[in-house]
Amino acid sequence: MYRTEGGAISLYRGLGPTLAGVAPYVGINFATYEAMRKFMTPEGKANPTALGKLCAGAVSGAVAQSVTYPFDVLRRRFQVNTMSGLGYQYKSIWDAISIIIRAEGIRGMYKGLLPNLLKVAPSIGSSFLSFEIARDLLLTLDPKLNI
Repeated sequence: MYRTEGGAISLYRGLGPTLAGVAPYVGINFATYEAMRKFMTPEGKANPTALGKLCAGAVSGAVAQSVTYPFDVLRRRFQVNTMSGLGYQYKSIWDAISIIIRAEGIRGMYKGLLPNLLKVAPSIGSSFLSFEIARDLLLTLDPKLNI
């Protein structure tokens, strides 16, 4: 890539959309997880079951990914921008958005979402469940911890 696609800058193609999507993704993910965690907690209990935590994490990952997915589409399109024969020649993020929507409609910004959700939901669900199990274990070892 360095030699054939434009030097060091070619190694960072797609960084703009990636950085623009990270903060909203994380914020939506954690906010949705906390809301779902409360929703999944049985009445009279302090915490949801393990299955409830897993489901809360899966839903939060799916919601966050769905909202921020256009950033992933842009990142991928910019990464392949210079590959010959692919037809993507964007000058900026706004140029890419307008070309994609003009050529493919708003659905073009969500191409590949379903397979991505099939990966993200279980991954984020198991990550949150693992975090909760580890946190609970640490709290039983030292209840004074503030985690």
